[in-house]
Amino acid sequence: MTLCDAHITNVISDFLDYLRKERGYSEHTLSAYKSDLEQFTLFLKKEVLPTSIAGALVKSNIRIYTYSLGEYGLRPKTVARKIASVKSLCRYCVKMKYLTANPAKALATPKLEKNLPVFLSKTQASQLNSVPAEGLEKIRNQAMAELFYGSGIRLSELFGLNIEDLDKRSMTILVMGKGGKERIVPVTKQAIGLITKYHDLRVPGNGCRDPMFTNRKGGRLSRRQIERVISGLLTGISDSKKKSPHVLRHTFATHMLDSGADIRAVKELLGHSSLSTTQIYTHISREHLLKVYRQAHPRAENSGEQHGCEK
Repeated sequence: MTLCDAHITNVISDFLDYLRKERGYSEHTLSAYKSDLEQFTLFLKKEVLPTSIAGALVKSNIRIYTYSLGEYGLRPKTVARKIASVKSLCRYCVKMKYLTANPAKALATPKLEKNLPVFLSKTQASQLNSVPAEGLEKIRNQAMAELFYGSGIRLSELFGLNIEDLDKRSMTILVMGKGGKERIVPVTKQAIGLITKYHDLRVPGNGCRDPMFTNRKGGRLSRRQIERVISGLLTGISDSKKKSPHVLRHTFATHMLDSGADIRAVKELLGHSSLSTTQIYTHISREHLLKVYRQAHPRAENSGEQHGCEK
């Protein structure tokens, strides 16, 4: 039996192991890949198509599959992700010599409308911890909100923090980013104060390896619990439907650039692998400046109406 005769389910299993061990992908991302590729496998079986790598991963099969996704009424973003999963599998198969050429190389993905990230105004951000918290959980919640806004870290990064990752002397934290990449991020004085106050009140654990933030039983606070905490805090501040920790990350980046920070520095702080990912925040800043101009300048509104510049 040659490599090209391998069954697609076995190759998908090896592919997911590769993403986990070699690329350091998170379990959340791996779960999405697994779901997408299982759907592709079910499509092959339903259409009575070959399930060997050589028979399954051919241009005609992949194109028919992409057309079939439109029948499910999926959002363009979801369709694009599912196509990207198959394309990633094809690249892996070429890399591992299962295939001699990539059948999905020229496959187009749906064009996605770029939605600008939701962020808080500086006034709204100032309300996050405007009232001193009393009680262990409220202090913990304020500490997490300040850490998100003051450092711009991701939900997964805050979730994985241990006490030892905070260096109070240098006012930094060590976070584990995407792909298992570590980076050191500055922490605000307010965050250190709240974290210290929280730990002083918390029941002592096993030492520096203890989670930074815990639940009532002393275990690591789950991602879902963190999301609920931040959503609750943002409910009283923002009218936006989006109230996730990522809103605070977007707010961090936007306020940094609005205040004159270099975009490359912001890229490093956010842990972005590409500058193009960070550049969306420059667009937000431009939109913000235009909005301020149109609201404040006495001639701006009329000028916009005359020349169609309002949009």
